[in-house]
Amino acid sequence: MPQRDYIASNVKVKQKSVFNLDELYSVLWHWFEIHGYDFQEHEYRDTKAADGSNLEIRWYAEKKIDDYMKYVIEVTFFALDYQKVEIEKEGGIKEKTGKGEIEIMMNAFIEKDYEDRWKGPVLLFLREVYDKYIIRKRIEALEGELYDELYRFIDEIKAFLNLHRF
Repeated sequence: MPQRDYIASNVKVKQKSVFNLDELYSVLWHWFEIHGYDFQEHEYRDTKAADGSNLEIRWYAEKKIDDYMKYVIEVTFFALDYQKVEIEKEGGIKEKTGKGEIEIMMNAFIEKDYEDRWKGPVLLFLREVYDKYIIRKRIEALEGELYDELYRFIDEIKAFLNLHRF
């Protein structure tokens, strides 16, 4: 059975403002692509509300390190009361965008034995020995790398939301 070592759990970025959800979606999707992650959208739910739409989007991104370990970043978007609006930028140029509250929640972990090769009590014991004594320093280094990647992803979110203030 695969084992998950969580690096960060329920890390949130939240903002109520004017932003373009389609652009944010595209920027973050490309971030995963550029950084070598295999990306899947597990859920996209759009429910109509009195003040706009409530969206819930769930992503699962993984990057295989080797045959034993992979990085995983799970992302959940919540856009509350999101509605399309038209704003006027400098020079009188009108632009279509959206406004509402965006909350992005992330989990990041290293999944070990993701192919479930170490089965049975003896192999599970050997896996623990392997993890704790043989590759412990490598796991610690990879945990640091995943932590850095997660916070670079968060910086990308924050930069997008701050750059697109109107």
